[in-house]
Amino acid sequence: MNAMRELVPTAAAQAEAWARRALPPVDRVRPDVWAIPVPLDLPIRFTYAYLINVAAGAVLIDPGASGPEAEAALDAGFAAAGVPLDALRGIVVTHYHFDHWEGADDLAARTGAWIGIGEHEQQWIDRLDSDQLHADAAAVRFRAHGAPADRAEAFAAVEDYRFTRLHVEPTHRLRDRALLPVPGERLRVLWTPGHSPGHICLYDEKRKLLFSGDHVLPRITPHVALNPFGSPDPLGQYLGSLEALLPFADAEVLPAHEYRFSGLHARLAQLTAGIEERLDEVAAATAGTPDASAWDIARQLTWSRPFESFEVPSQRMALVESAAHLAHLRLARS
Repeated sequence: MNAMRELVPTAAAQAEAWARRALPPVDRVRPDVWAIPVPLDLPIRFTYAYLINVAAGAVLIDPGASGPEAEAALDAGFAAAGVPLDALRGIVVTHYHFDHWEGADDLAARTGAWIGIGEHEQQWIDRLDSDQLHADAAAVRFRAHGAPADRAEAFAAVEDYRFTRLHVEPTHRLRDRALLPVPGERLRVLWTPGHSPGHICLYDEKRKLLFSGDHVLPRITPHVALNPFGSPDPLGQYLGSLEALLPFADAEVLPAHEYRFSGLHARLAQLTAGIEERLDEVAAATAGTPDASAWDIARQLTWSRPFESFEVPSQRMALVESAAHLAHLRLARS
């Protein structure tokens, strides 16, 4: 098996920092591309903001969360790259999660840069109804998954869909397979739903780089939830989105977390196999109880530690992830 068919970290400092649970340094990926780690107050610790500096001005992919520490990290990253902040012309957000989008609003206000997000993501956001986002409505959804009333209320309190309404309206709704509006560059938008309804990756055709957001990470399997306002089968969408990346096997992958790597084919195969194993586990758990709820299944599945020991946000994520697997199996059987 050659190196292109194996997953190989391509930035030793990033991989070592991840192993040490430390913040990596600013990384020069190419002469005009930098990975800037933006710290997070979460176990995953940081998001990579990718700075591309070209003749038409700079573009930043996934600026991370907001706050003084995050803003200082971005400023330091621009300084390390030798790019003045006022050279920023565009900001691309791969999906709505706060650790990717939140910092975009303030950064656009500071620089006048445009903000672009996938058209399917913004269409999904536009359809969100305020009444549906209310905590009472969210608790009803969690009870429908089988959660006890007290758990349902706790999960509703940490559901994050409502925060999408706090962001500024993006300047550009990016179409699948379109090029970013950056003169002289060929940064191709790829709609890759699953982790979110409108998640996008970007393929840099000139540099053979795939900016994968949260769609493909080197070690972590991205969270795929049964989104109450999205597809009835987000896991099926995610599997299809993995397959859609097969033509880009020669790309170096620049994910939003962990470290950059080569060997995309190998990672796609790993992710697909892992999902199939999980589906087998869910199928086994429902064999004797075909009408089992997502709550029943989540409590039986293998997690990094016992389900009952999870804090409320992690337990909610485990529940809706179980619901996505259950929905995929039931649709396949129907």
